[in-house]
Amino acid sequence: MWPRWAERWRRGRPPRAYRAGATLARLQPELALAGAVCTTQDDSSMTCTVGDGLHFTVQERVESMFLAHTVCCEFRLLVPVSSTLAALPPARVVIRHTGMLRRQGIACTVEGSRDEALLAIARRLETDPLVIRALLPLDFRRCELYLAEGCWQLCIEHFGASELVTTLPPMRRYIRLVSEQRTAMLSSLQVCRTLLAA
Repeated sequence: MWPRWAERWRRGRPPRAYRAGATLARLQPELALAGAVCTTQDDSSMTCTVGDGLHFTVQERVESMFLAHTVCCEFRLLVPVSSTLAALPPARVVIRHTGMLRRQGIACTVEGSRDEALLAIARRLETDPLVIRALLPLDFRRCELYLAEGCWQLCIEHFGASELVTTLPPMRRYIRLVSEQRTAMLSSLQVCRTLLAA
């Protein structure tokens, strides 16, 4: 167990073995197989475009552990909002799968605002058949929708497209974003963009 002062010191510092962009470099050819053209923005993020006009970014997120760290890839989609929603305070919609043993649907929890327009968006996400069909097979660890500064930002963090790095023993293990999950990810971004822009 790390003492509190050590934890405070470690926060904000990337792990020594972290190589910014290394996980994105493994992900980029996988997305290219799905027709995405990706361009590096900086050491830890890239922008991607799919032929039908879908634009999104992918950002590395690092989580430190004792003698190890994980690098996860967060897919981010920005969609401008209507003037009605733009006037609302910042809010968050947490999206999750329902069902104990098998996924049965999509559930949304709204945080930060109880505005009826925002609640209506959450209900549409829960009930839209295209959104359900896209998100149900997607193996995400986190899926959240943020409303801030006149935009929706959809953030999806996948179990795949991630890397486990240990220093003792030294090891790097990349978890691929397999074909079925690439298709589900791009489909989820597309249908959510269509719904949010409507």
